[in-house]
Amino acid sequence: MARNKEYGIALNWNYVIVSLVVVAVFTLLVLYMPGLREIDGNILHSLRLALSPYPTYIPKFMGEFYPCVHFYWPQIAAGSVLASHQKYLKCFLLIFFTKLTSILTLFIKDFVCRERPAGCGYNGFSFPSHHASVSMCFYGILIYLVFKYVASEFWRYTLAIFFGLIIFFIALSRLWFGVHFLSDVIAGLFLGFMMVNLYIIVSKSLSH
Repeated sequence: MARNKEYGIALNWNYVIVSLVVVAVFTLLVLYMPGLREIDGNILHSLRLALSPYPTYIPKFMGEFYPCVHFYWPQIAAGSVLASHQKYLKCFLLIFFTKLTSILTLFIKDFVCRERPAGCGYNGFSFPSHHASVSMCFYGILIYLVFKYVASEFWRYTLAIFFGLIIFFIALSRLWFGVHFLSDVIAGLFLGFMMVNLYIIVSKSLSH
Protein backbone atom coordinates (compact mmCIF):
# COMPACT_ATOMS: atom_id res chain seq x y z
CA MET A 1 0.00 0.00 0.00
CA ALA A 2 2.80 2.42 0.91
CA ARG A 3 4.58 1.62 -2.36
CA ASN A 4 1.39 2.33 -4.35
CA LYS A 5 0.96 5.60 -2.47
CA GLU A 6 4.55 6.65 -3.23
CA TYR A 7 4.11 5.70 -6.89
CA GLY A 8 0.92 7.76 -7.06
CA ILE A 9 2.59 10.82 -5.55
CA ALA A 10 5.55 10.46 -7.95
CA LEU A 11 3.11 10.40 -10.87
CA ASN A 12 1.38 13.51 -9.55
CA TRP A 13 4.75 15.26 -9.30
CA ASN A 14 5.33 14.41 -12.96
CA TYR A 15 2.01 16.04 -13.84
CA VAL A 16 2.99 19.10 -11.80
CA ILE A 17 6.32 19.43 -13.62
CA VAL A 18 4.77 18.98 -17.08
CA SER A 19 2.04 21.53 -16.29
CA LEU A 20 4.59 24.00 -14.95
CA VAL A 21 6.70 23.65 -18.10
CA VAL A 22 3.66 24.23 -20.32
CA VAL A 23 2.64 27.35 -18.39
CA ALA A 24 6.24 28.65 -18.45
CA VAL A 25 6.56 28.07 -22.20
CA PHE A 26 3.30 29.87 -22.96
CA THR A 27 4.32 32.72 -20.65
CA LEU A 28 7.61 33.14 -22.49
CA LEU A 29 5.87 32.99 -25.87
CA VAL A 30 3.40 35.68 -24.85
CA LEU A 31 6.20 37.87 -23.49
CA TYR A 32 8.78 37.45 -26.24
CA MET A 33 6.93 36.38 -29.39
CA PRO A 34 5.02 39.41 -30.70
CA GLY A 35 3.61 37.43 -33.61
CA LEU A 36 1.71 35.15 -31.24
CA ARG A 37 -1.01 37.75 -30.75
CA GLU A 38 -1.79 37.75 -34.47
CA ILE A 39 -1.83 33.94 -34.57
CA ASP A 40 -4.04 33.85 -31.49
CA GLY A 41 -6.31 36.48 -32.99
CA ASN A 42 -6.80 34.47 -36.19
CA ILE A 43 -7.53 31.30 -34.22
CA LEU A 44 -10.00 33.16 -32.01
CA HIS A 45 -11.77 34.63 -35.03
CA SER A 46 -12.08 31.20 -36.65
CA LEU A 47 -13.40 29.60 -33.45
CA ARG A 48 -15.97 32.32 -32.87
CA LEU A 49 -17.07 32.06 -36.48
CA ALA A 50 -17.53 28.30 -36.12
CA LEU A 51 -19.46 28.71 -32.86
CA SER A 52 -21.64 31.64 -34.01
CA PRO A 53 -24.57 29.48 -35.26
CA TYR A 54 -25.01 27.93 -31.81
CA PRO A 55 -26.95 29.52 -28.92
CA THR A 56 -24.90 31.11 -26.16
CA TYR A 57 -27.13 30.02 -23.29
CA ILE A 58 -25.03 26.86 -22.76
CA PRO A 59 -21.76 28.66 -21.93
CA LYS A 60 -23.71 31.34 -20.03
CA PHE A 61 -25.36 28.64 -17.91
CA MET A 62 -22.07 26.83 -17.31
CA GLY A 63 -20.55 30.16 -16.31
CA GLU A 64 -22.80 30.07 -13.26
CA PHE A 65 -20.68 27.18 -11.99
CA TYR A 66 -17.55 29.34 -11.99
CA PRO A 67 -16.33 29.03 -8.38
CA CYS A 68 -15.02 32.56 -7.84
CA VAL A 69 -16.05 36.17 -7.56
CA HIS A 70 -19.85 36.05 -7.09
CA PHE A 71 -20.13 32.28 -7.48
CA TYR A 72 -19.21 31.06 -4.02
CA TRP A 73 -22.10 28.62 -3.82
CA PRO A 74 -20.26 25.72 -5.55
CA GLN A 75 -17.52 26.00 -2.93
CA ILE A 76 -20.07 26.18 -0.12
CA ALA A 77 -21.95 23.17 -1.51
CA ALA A 78 -18.81 21.06 -1.96
CA GLY A 79 -17.43 22.13 1.41
CA SER A 80 -20.69 21.29 3.14
CA VAL A 81 -20.72 17.78 1.64
CA LEU A 82 -17.13 17.15 2.71
CA ALA A 83 -17.73 18.58 6.19
CA SER A 84 -20.87 16.47 6.62
CA HIS A 85 -18.72 13.38 6.02
CA GLN A 86 -16.07 14.69 8.45
CA LYS A 87 -13.54 15.28 5.65
CA TYR A 88 -12.48 18.56 7.23
CA LEU A 89 -8.92 18.53 5.91
CA LYS A 90 -10.11 17.76 2.38
CA CYS A 91 -12.61 20.62 2.69
CA PHE A 92 -9.96 23.08 3.87
CA LEU A 93 -7.51 22.05 1.15
CA LEU A 94 -10.19 22.36 -1.54
CA ILE A 95 -10.93 25.96 -0.60
CA PHE A 96 -7.25 26.73 0.01
CA PHE A 97 -6.02 25.48 -3.36
CA THR A 98 -8.92 27.11 -5.20
CA LYS A 99 -8.06 30.45 -3.63
CA LEU A 100 -4.32 29.91 -4.17
CA THR A 101 -4.97 29.23 -7.87
CA SER A 102 -6.91 32.48 -8.10
CA ILE A 103 -4.12 34.47 -6.44
CA LEU A 104 -1.42 32.86 -8.58
CA THR A 105 -3.39 33.50 -11.78
CA LEU A 106 -3.86 37.17 -10.91
CA PHE A 107 -0.15 37.46 -10.08
CA ILE A 108 0.81 36.08 -13.50
CA LYS A 109 -1.72 38.39 -15.16
CA ASP A 110 -0.11 41.43 -13.54
CA PHE A 111 3.37 40.14 -14.43
CA VAL A 112 2.63 39.45 -18.10
CA CYS A 113 0.21 42.38 -18.65
CA ARG A 114 -1.25 40.98 -21.85
CA GLU A 115 -4.09 43.01 -23.33
CA ARG A 116 -7.37 41.25 -23.96
CA PRO A 117 -8.68 40.68 -27.50
CA ALA A 118 -9.73 43.91 -29.16
CA GLY A 119 -13.31 44.97 -28.59
CA CYS A 120 -14.16 42.37 -25.95
CA GLY A 121 -15.24 45.03 -23.44
CA TYR A 122 -13.63 43.29 -20.44
CA ASN A 123 -11.29 45.00 -18.00
CA GLY A 124 -8.09 43.48 -16.70
CA PHE A 125 -5.34 41.52 -18.36
CA SER A 126 -5.81 38.43 -20.47
CA PHE A 127 -3.08 35.88 -19.72
CA PRO A 128 -3.79 33.36 -18.29
CA SER A 129 -7.53 32.83 -18.12
CA HIS A 130 -8.76 33.12 -14.54
CA HIS A 131 -11.97 31.24 -15.37
CA ALA A 132 -10.02 28.36 -16.93
CA SER A 133 -7.46 28.01 -14.14
CA VAL A 134 -9.82 28.24 -11.18
CA SER A 135 -12.55 26.05 -12.66
CA MET A 136 -9.97 23.41 -13.62
CA CYS A 137 -8.57 23.47 -10.08
CA PHE A 138 -11.90 23.39 -8.27
CA TYR A 139 -13.78 20.89 -10.43
CA GLY A 140 -10.64 18.86 -11.09
CA ILE A 141 -10.28 18.35 -7.35
CA LEU A 142 -13.95 17.39 -7.15
CA ILE A 143 -13.42 14.77 -9.85
CA TYR A 144 -10.54 13.33 -7.81
CA LEU A 145 -12.69 13.30 -4.64
CA VAL A 146 -15.60 11.68 -6.48
CA PHE A 147 -13.45 8.79 -7.69
CA LYS A 148 -11.91 8.44 -4.23
CA TYR A 149 -15.03 8.51 -2.07
CA VAL A 150 -18.18 7.81 -4.11
CA ALA A 151 -19.00 4.10 -3.87
CA SER A 152 -21.47 3.84 -6.76
CA GLU A 153 -19.77 3.38 -10.11
CA PHE A 154 -22.73 5.01 -11.85
CA TRP A 155 -22.51 8.17 -9.74
CA ARG A 156 -18.71 8.27 -9.94
CA TYR A 157 -18.75 8.47 -13.70
CA THR A 158 -21.89 10.62 -13.90
CA LEU A 159 -20.48 13.24 -11.56
CA ALA A 160 -17.02 13.09 -13.14
CA ILE A 161 -18.48 13.65 -16.61
CA PHE A 162 -20.67 16.47 -15.31
CA PHE A 163 -17.74 18.27 -13.65
CA GLY A 164 -15.60 17.66 -16.73
CA LEU A 165 -18.24 19.25 -18.94
CA ILE A 166 -18.35 22.27 -16.64
CA ILE A 167 -14.58 22.72 -17.02
CA PHE A 168 -14.84 22.31 -20.79
CA PHE A 169 -17.71 24.75 -21.30
CA ILE A 170 -16.29 27.38 -18.95
CA ALA A 171 -13.01 27.24 -20.89
CA LEU A 172 -14.85 27.26 -24.22
CA SER A 173 -16.99 30.22 -23.12
CA ARG A 174 -13.86 32.37 -22.78
CA LEU A 175 -13.27 31.87 -26.51
CA TRP A 176 -16.95 31.86 -27.42
CA PHE A 177 -17.41 35.35 -25.95
CA GLY A 178 -14.07 36.56 -27.31
CA VAL A 179 -12.64 37.63 -23.96
CA HIS A 180 -9.52 35.43 -24.09
CA PHE A 181 -7.10 34.05 -26.65
CA LEU A 182 -6.61 30.30 -27.01
CA SER A 183 -3.16 30.49 -25.40
CA ASP A 184 -4.72 32.21 -22.36
CA VAL A 185 -7.18 29.36 -21.92
CA ILE A 186 -4.63 26.58 -22.46
CA ALA A 187 -2.22 28.12 -19.96
CA GLY A 188 -5.06 28.58 -17.47
CA LEU A 189 -6.13 24.96 -17.77
CA PHE A 190 -2.61 23.66 -17.24
CA LEU A 191 -2.13 26.01 -14.28
CA GLY A 192 -5.31 24.66 -12.73
CA PHE A 193 -4.27 21.07 -13.49
CA MET A 194 -0.96 21.70 -11.75
CA MET A 195 -2.81 22.85 -8.64
CA VAL A 196 -5.09 19.80 -8.74
CA ASN A 197 -2.05 17.57 -8.57
CA LEU A 198 -0.49 19.64 -5.80
CA TYR A 199 -3.75 19.21 -3.89
CA ILE A 200 -3.55 15.44 -4.39
CA ILE A 201 0.09 15.36 -3.28
CA VAL A 202 -0.62 17.33 -0.10
CA SER A 203 -3.79 15.36 0.60
CA LYS A 204 -2.02 12.02 0.23
CA SER A 205 0.95 13.16 2.27
CA LEU A 206 -1.24 14.26 5.17
CA SER A 207 -3.56 11.25 5.12
CA HIS A 208 -2.87 8.23 7.31
